[in-house]
Amino acid sequence: MSSMEETLTRAVAELQAIEKAVAELQARVATLRAALTEYEGAMSLLEELAKHKEGVRVLVPIGGGNFLQAEIKEVGNIRVSLGAGVVIEQTLERGQEIIRKRRENISKAIELHESRILQYAQRAEELRRHIEALSARLREKQQQTRPG
Repeated sequence: MSSMEETLTRAVAELQAIEKAVAELQARVATLRAALTEYEGAMSLLEELAKHKEGVRVLVPIGGGNFLQAEIKEVGNIRVSLGAGVVIEQTLERGQEIIRKRRENISKAIELHESRILQYAQRAEELRRHIEALSARLREKQQQTRPG
């Protein structure tokens, strides 16, 4: 294998690795966006509940697009998940603060991943041009070495 062929092989392998990394980052961004939407919904509900403090009627999702009507009798405290099945009780204000911070962290993670995707996309474009140029040179070289 010639030096040019080896360079081409390495460039193609790098391009494939970048494409795989981009796909993984895009999947993470989609997951993070879903979590962000969930946190935004939670914040909206908590803001609405804070206006009323008690006796708020809500629809509670039970799955499959079905709901139960319920009444929230007290809005003073909420239960906040810490992860790993651990939940703690917090004041409404403290719960909102925790959710707000999580939302900010998710937004920052999305921005970071999107920045990486852009960097990878730029490198992938460079590699595609390089691969095309190498392929053209190899074809030219092969045509020159053919008898006839």
